[in-house]
Amino acid sequence: MQPVTRRSFLATGTAGAIGVAGAATIGAPFASAAAADTDELSPSEAAAHTGPTMVHIVDAAHGRSEILTADARTIAVTDKTLVARVLRATR
Repeated sequence: MQPVTRRSFLATGTAGAIGVAGAATIGAPFASAAAADTDELSPSEAAAHTGPTMVHIVDAAHGRSEILTADARTIAVTDKTLVARVLRATR
């Protein structure tokens, strides 16, 4: 078994999280994305997404996470549903 590097861990471990968190980092603050009535991205939201996005689960029990964007922003989020979806995507 090959040793796991930080780069390989980030590349393989966040693939599922990128899709889940993509809507949270597109133009509008996360609060408005969470308040949306649908889980689907609109065509304009999908087109606006550029670069990788990563979700860092800080405290799963309390739903705390950080969303890291390609433009070096970090967005602190408390959303138990988002954390649950990200963790289930990693199974």
